[in-house]
Amino acid sequence: MEHAVFYPGPDGAPAFRRFASLEEAVGLVEHLRNVEGVEDVSVQMLTPVPLAFRAYYRVEMPAAEVPVVPEQAVVPEEAVVAEPAEMAEIAPVEPVAVEASANGKHSLGFFSH
Repeated sequence: MEHAVFYPGPDGAPAFRRFASLEEAVGLVEHLRNVEGVEDVSVQMLTPVPLAFRAYYRVEMPAAEVPVVPEQAVVPEEAVVAEPAEMAEIAPVEPVAVEASANGKHSLGFFSH
């Protein structure tokens, strides 16, 4: 099991060292106290923390350039307007079945939430 010794460095900034065993960590603590006079020391045991990763998708809309429409749109005289007979037919909308849930309330299904 790895251990870490935390102590103030020579410039006063926090410092640490990792060791493969507790005995090596204690050896540094003894050196810091007896040779360098450092009293503010802590020894921590480093244990692995189990991690799990899962996919995360973020949907972004690209910045589309909005066309600038002049204040008064001028329609050229040559413009041809389609006759109603030339327009594409629109498919009729199918009725949506309303389901009754176990609690007696009606729902339109998945998309109603």
